[in-house]
Amino acid sequence: MKKQQLLSALALTLFSSISADTPLPKAKSTTQTTKQTPATVEKKNTYDQVSDFSFYDMQGVTHKFSDYKGKWILVNYWATYCPPCRAEVPDIQEFYEKNKAKFIVLGMDAGGTDDASIRAFKKEFGITYPIIPAQESTLLAFGVVMAIPTSYIINPQGEIIDKYVGLITYDDLDFNVNPQNFVKDK
Repeated sequence: MKKQQLLSALALTLFSSISADTPLPKAKSTTQTTKQTPATVEKKNTYDQVSDFSFYDMQGVTHKFSDYKGKWILVNYWATYCPPCRAEVPDIQEFYEKNKAKFIVLGMDAGGTDDASIRAFKKEFGITYPIIPAQESTLLAFGVVMAIPTSYIINPQGEIIDKYVGLITYDDLDFNVNPQNFVKDK
């Protein structure tokens, strides 16, 4: 397992060094167009459903992803050695604190970090959301993570509605979880 974690960390480091000019894909969502009448077109967004998986937290307690259904979920892949990962933590922490009645963050270690370093990282940044150490189930749950940080936003129905490759901000989270904050009154 340690060898696999090391290989995962090396692959993430390699892929995270891709040029910032390279376009990165957003979450896989498709728009279906259905013709009802010649003059009426209906658009419907369909999203990928997250398959249930189990994982353990820093205390060794086992969880299932489905335990969080009914809440907005941010799955955030990060590493202690990643500068953009470190830069996004204050925004994620602030948004989590202000919205934790309906929002959970699962901070997924992308591999290569020992438990003592994870605990030090959590303390340094005052992180109160769950931090999940690297494990096979989390490293493969959303397919291959090509760069870090990578974040997935999952709606309360358990569907991936957005994917961010690179730094995620408070406003990015707010836009997805609280879209009413961005609607202007006319």
